[in-house]
This record gives sequence, structure tokens and C-alpha cells, in this order.
Amino acid sequence: MRIITRHTLCAVLLSSLLASCYEDKGNYDYDESISDISVKLNQSYGVRKADTEMTYTINPEIKTNDGDKSYLKYTWVMNTTSANSSRNDTIGHDESLTLTMDPNDPNFVYKYYIKLYVTDTRTNAKTMVPTTVEVGKPYTKAWMVLHEKDNHAELGAVEYIGSVMMVTPDAYKQETGKDLTGQPVSLSYMQKQPNKSYWLYTADSQLFVTTTNGEESGLVDQTNKFKLMATWTQLFSPLQIGNVDFNDFQTQACPNYGLLFCSKGHMFSQCSTSPVLFQMSPEDILTGECSISKFAAGPHTALGYDNASHRFVHIALQSSPDFWGGYKPSGIKKNAPIKRIAYKNGVDARDPNHIPENENVINIVNGYHYQRTGVAIWQRYNCYAYSLAPGNMSHVYIFSYYALTHANEATMTNVFEFPTPEGINENTPMTSGATFNNIIFYAAGNKVYKLDISTGSSKVIYQSDDTRATISCLRMAVNPFSWNDGNDNLGTDTYGHPFSRLLGVAVNKSDGTGELVVLQLNAAGKVDDDHKFPSTQIHKGFGKIKDIAFI
Repeated sequence: MRIITRHTLCAVLLSSLLASCYEDKGNYDYDESISDISVKLNQSYGVRKADTEMTYTINPEIKTNDGDKSYLKYTWVMNTTSANSSRNDTIGHDESLTLTMDPNDPNFVYKYYIKLYVTDTRTNAKTMVPTTVEVGKPYTKAWMVLHEKDNHAELGAVEYIGSVMMVTPDAYKQETGKDLTGQPVSLSYMQKQPNKSYWLYTADSQLFVTTTNGEESGLVDQTNKFKLMATWTQLFSPLQIGNVDFNDFQTQACPNYGLLFCSKGHMFSQCSTSPVLFQMSPEDILTGECSISKFAAGPHTALGYDNASHRFVHIALQSSPDFWGGYKPSGIKKNAPIKRIAYKNGVDARDPNHIPENENVINIVNGYHYQRTGVAIWQRYNCYAYSLAPGNMSHVYIFSYYALTHANEATMTNVFEFPTPEGINENTPMTSGATFNNIIFYAAGNKVYKLDISTGSSKVIYQSDDTRATISCLRMAVNPFSWNDGNDNLGTDTYGHPFSRLLGVAVNKSDGTGELVVLQLNAAGKVDDDHKFPSTQIHKGFGKIKDIAFI
């Protein structure tokens, strides 16, 4: 068996099905039992699901020593159950194979297992090459890219179907036939929202697109040609919407409890049965002014920083007594409270209620998933709060989500202090993930760094070839609790690398173009080896990138 490790694939597709091809690394497997004949097929082929009948043509690369193929006989067989099934149907005898797939057929499937037998009729020697054809749901487990071209927003995509990476710079226009008109603001998303069918939302993940045009901004269904399900203004109570600035807000999902939304110091949240957002109120014991400037959501609750009173607060989602349904706000609902964090003297590393006024908490990101015993899997997550302190020093406060809802556990488990690395300021993009212990990734200039917060040392893990490029945002593809709680290997079977160690980097180059760089990382936070796809992918064709999301 021989492995060919590099190829360029531009499969024959209907133009409406495939926007572009990308040079990628894949594997070819073929049998050389016929010494003077070589047969090459891609390990898998991918096509995006359409609304109507699709065709796909596979053209194998077949060579003979003398260039004559007239004595070769071809037999294509297929089944839809497994690669090892012995029950296959013969579907063709030509050198190439064209499949016709009807998504409206009641027996439609998403994966086809195919084998090509090539026989030398002179000797009856035979070789077999297996492959698969995979049909992908549009924009599912894909990167979305909100960028600017021609003075307006465009929504692009990078999809992974089979072994093919499909880049569509303006997926929104391709699906809707029209342009976004506003300037890009942000992307918000919720991965695998429970009860999504309750309000007729068909996609696996919620996607919110925001531009400076409010009439085109809000919840869209990416699997239904980006249909606008509801604008942002339709998702807030008229009595509370004055506390929102739709050009300046933060969002993050807590899958069990809905999307969290922060703007102008106020917190809002959905519940798991509706996209409508209601404002959260500080509990009575939380005296003084409360203005949330940063927050992070775990699998069951959330942590915020109150910039007005210089304290961390518990965004107590588990205390929410109400659920609601539908798209229309019917009044003010009683939502989850914002609570004081109990200081456990002698247990907590510091008092979370008293952060020095001369410190500036610039970010809170989700952190390591400890493999501790005695608690539920979803209770094992930490988060990191990064603060700039006087004297060019940095503090990173480590919090346990579990302790926010349990007594006698340390809420603030540790505090690390170190000289602020060059390039870190209040606007620095940062992220981390559940597989990275005491590691934060940040971007400065044209570089991405891995910061060891226990020592303060940082190392470059990626650098753009454009020395004047800037990086606008960093996003981990998923936290494990988003799609499969505690499963750090989620994605390995289909993508070839865990989603939880997939880092998206939005690079804006000096010529005005943007690139989505995707880094496959190992558990130590370094760029891994190539697997099914390259460990460093550079996807081009975008304008200046404002935000990215993995859905």
C-alpha cells in the first residue's frame, strides 16, 4: 500500500453547490497488486447539501506504464451502511463515476461508501480502491467570517466536507442573492442549543449577525439561506432596550441556559426555550453601583467583573426561576440575579469582592477542565480573569465555576502575578480553552502568543508573513461542554483533530485583505502536526475581518 500525501482537488460539481476549492492535504490509498497500473482516489469527497437534486463526478487518476488503458475494466460498487460492508450495489462501469443524490428522497443519506475495482483483462489481475462521498449540511461545524468589502459587511464561510475545505467569501449573498448593507459589527453564536425546534429553528447552532443596519441584524438560520428569524430589537423588551448599544456589546453562550448579552454595564440572558433576552438584576445584598464590563459563561453558570465597584460577581443562571417561549417579549420576566460571591477566608486566594481600583480587568476567558473526581463532569471547569496592574504588572485570577454554586470550595483558587508581556493592553485579543492548563493565547501585531500564566513567559506560535498585519480576534472553535461535555476529543472522527484545540485567527493584512488562519494545537498549546487537514490553514478571499465564529 502506498500513501500519496499531497494533492489538489477541484471536483466536478454543479456551480451552485461549490463556491471554491482549496488546496489541502489528504491521503490516497491504493493497491499496487497490478505492478504496471496505478489508481488514485481521494480518501473522501465532499459536497454541500442543496435543496434540489445534486450530481457529483469522481474522476480517478489512472496510469499505465505504456499509457494504454484500453485493456482495463472498471466496476464501481457502493453501499450506505459502512466501509466494511460486504453487501454492495454495482453502480457503474465507466472510468469516472457520476452520482445523483436527491435530498428529498425519503431514503436520502449523508455518506456513501464506494469502491472502484480495476481489472487488467489481459491477466485478470485486479486492484480495489475505496473512497467515500459525504454530503454536508450547509454551514455546519464551519467557520463564519464577518468582514468588510466595498464599504459594507460580507458574511463568509469556511466549511469542511469530506476531505475538502470550501471557502466562500460571501456566503450570505450566495444564499440570499443580496448584499448586507451595514458595516460589520460582530458575530454571536450558541453551539447546539437545546429545544431549538421549539421556535422553528432548524440549525444545530444559533447564529446572530450584527451590522450597523439594525434591520438586517439578529438571529439568522444559516441552514435556511440565512433567513432572518428575528432582529435584535425584536428580541428585547421595549422597556429594557434602552440599556443596549447594538454597536458595542459582548455575548457568550451558556448552552444549558441560553445566550448571555452584556452592554452598557447591563446583563441580559435568554433561556433554553426562547431567543428573547431579559435583563438581569443585582440582588439586594450586592450594594453599590453594579456595571458589568467583562464576563465569561461556563456550562452551568457565569462570572462577571463589576467595573463600577471593582469586584467579581456571580451571574447566577441556576437561580433563574422562569422559562419563556416564542419570539415576542410579553413583558418583564423574572430573570436570574447577579449575586455577591461569598469570600471564603483561608480558602480563597483573595477576596473576589475587593479588586484594587487601580487595576483594570481586561478579559475573562474560559480555562482548564480539571479531571477531578467526586463532582459532575460539567462542574470541573475554570476560567481566567486577566487584569493589568500598576507598575507594568499583570494579574491572572483563577476561578472555579463549581465553587460559585457550592459552599466550602475555593472560588478564586489562585492568583498569578508577572510583568506584563509586551503588546498586551485593554484591547488585546485573548482566548483559552478547557484542554489548556494555565495557558492563555493572545495576539499582538502580526503574532499569536502562548502565555504560561504560572510563569509569565510567552512564546510565538504563529506569525503572519506580513510584518504590518494586525490580528483582530482569536476564537477557540468550541469548549467541550458546547457539543459534548467533557469530551476533549470531539471532532477527531470527522475533522481529524479535536475541535477543542482548534484556534481561529483573524488576520488583517496591510493591503486591506483579510485571512482566516486556523491552527490545530496540541495539548501543550503548540501547533500540532498535520492530520486530515493542514495544522496551519490560511484561508484567503476576505476583506478586513471584524469577527469570526465556529458553528
